[in-house]
Amino acid sequence: MRRKKHKQTRRATNYYRINYGFHEPYKVLLDGNFIHATKALNLADLASHLPKLLGGACKLYTTKCVTRELRSLGRDFTASADAAHSYPLHKCDHCHSQKEGRDGKDKEEAKEEGGAKGGAKGGSSGCVSAAECIRAAIGSRNEAHWFVATQDAALRQELGKIPGCPLVFATVNGVHLETPSEVTKQKAKEAEAATRSIAPHEAAAQPLLAPEQLAELRRELLLHRQKRQQQGAGGEGAVGVPATSARFRRNKAKGPNPLAVKKRNLKKEAAAAAAAAAAGGKKPAAAAAGGKAGGDKKGREVKGGGGGDDHQQPQKRKRKRGKGAAGEEA
Repeated sequence: MRRKKHKQTRRATNYYRINYGFHEPYKVLLDGNFIHATKALNLADLASHLPKLLGGACKLYTTKCVTRELRSLGRDFTASADAAHSYPLHKCDHCHSQKEGRDGKDKEEAKEEGGAKGGAKGGSSGCVSAAECIRAAIGSRNEAHWFVATQDAALRQELGKIPGCPLVFATVNGVHLETPSEVTKQKAKEAEAATRSIAPHEAAAQPLLAPEQLAELRRELLLHRQKRQQQGAGGEGAVGVPATSARFRRNKAKGPNPLAVKKRNLKKEAAAAAAAAAAGGKKPAAAAAGGKAGGDKKGREVKGGGGGDDHQQPQKRKRKRGKGAAGEEA
């Protein structure tokens, strides 16, 4: 059955990136059996397959122990050993041999290709198996954020017990990324719970009071609030309601909008009052307060003298009479 890997691989890569700090370029440590399997499955171009799988730039590495192991397996693995030599070497502390030549082979590896057992033993001076070398590179927590590409089922099972160690393998359908193991998921949950909990320095700063002491303090606080409420000293209005200096203010009715009110015409009111005074009116104050309409009416009555002409202008004549009277007195 064909493996549906695209969405699953994206989720797994994002999971490692968010929870364990993986970032581009991703570092992939190649095992010798993985290199040999990809060559047999026509997937030798790992520089293009792995970036497509992981969704980002990748750097491929191998170790000297891996290349030595491929050389020791015979002529059938010569092409795989040459392919392993094309990748950068991750420094391991296992192999301590003579300097290699330009073609990537030393004298001891030449003996291994010849099939001499003594040469194979001599070529492994200090070197260990590829599985042990990869185990040592990963360590107990995979602090270097390696993706391990291997076909060794036992090695994959062992590395699956290490939290935050993603595994890559190859099948006839292509290259695949394993889903995160249960150990990896549990470790991520513990880290998330630790971030949500109270930090140790904050927990140490909390008051160390017994439950009985806390209950006694609560009772004292409640009695104090009730006492303040009874005294009415500006305390809290009800038990459990915090006191505040803010008071409730009811909205009062305000006057009319000054922009919407017509202004008083003082000149017309003064003229109406003068006309009423000249005619010997009985209520000059009421005429002044009556406004424009009252003033005009009084002026007409004064001018007509009880039936005069309504078309005359009493205001102008009143002013002229006033001026004339002032001149005569002078």
